[in-house]
Amino acid sequence: MSSPAKTAGNQPHYPVSEIPRQLDDDDMAFIAEYTKRGQVDALREHVLRVWQRVKLELWVYKCIQQFLFLIPKISRHPFYPKVLAAHQESKGQHMLHLDVGACLGQDTRRLITDGWGQHQLVALDLVADYWEMGKVLFLDEDRMRVPLIVGSLTDEGFVSADNCYLRNSAMGNLIGAADFLWAAAVLHILSKADCDKFVTSACLLLKPGGTFYGWTVGNREAGDWHTTPDGKAKRYLHSAESLHVLFMQLGFSKATVEYTYVHTYPDVAMVTPDDSKERIMEHLCFSATK
Repeated sequence: MSSPAKTAGNQPHYPVSEIPRQLDDDDMAFIAEYTKRGQVDALREHVLRVWQRVKLELWVYKCIQQFLFLIPKISRHPFYPKVLAAHQESKGQHMLHLDVGACLGQDTRRLITDGWGQHQLVALDLVADYWEMGKVLFLDEDRMRVPLIVGSLTDEGFVSADNCYLRNSAMGNLIGAADFLWAAAVLHILSKADCDKFVTSACLLLKPGGTFYGWTVGNREAGDWHTTPDGKAKRYLHSAESLHVLFMQLGFSKATVEYTYVHTYPDVAMVTPDDSKERIMEHLCFSATK
């Protein structure tokens, strides 16, 4: 999920190298496919120029520092084939897919290249800066029409049956309207309380039978982690077990949570009296159906 643009005293959350890493053909594959630009070397220079702008103007998360925004994660999710199959089987009936924490919009554009219409998509993020920069990055300022709604699913007033700001969007009332809601790399930047609010709001936006899917950094043992971006609380890392319990407690009828990548190293960030304790980090891949 994106964070506010930089201001005086609001420094990048991660130290950013002045020298970017080399971008290989795998890095460039999707943007070359989407833009239909055959001159990959020129496109690579364009990517680096935009990255420099992001680095100077916006809050730089580690995923932006490492150019992970070039490779859509949505198409690598095990639930994604079901998303494409449901869209194909809908035979023209209206479907709605939400991309929450859309950032530069790579996952939204993956959906477009895979057949979803722009009128079937809505992006949500905390600020518009990254979404607008994504139009520069993907060279589609003249044709990107997917609406962006600015707000947070952790704000209880943002998704409310009585006071729903989403009703002011071009899509109308989104509560209970979404077939799918995607959120990648969002839950692990939230406190435990905000994670609960986010999951509750996600469930509220889905229609019965709709699915919330995505991935998050987790921990073998659930617990607090680094400070949240606003510095007001501790981020909370769920375990596969605790995240599954959370889904079932907050309105979902079934859920699957699996780890896809594990990294073990000495725990210097978890809140623990034992500084020598090893922290076992997991990338949790999840899907939860309302």
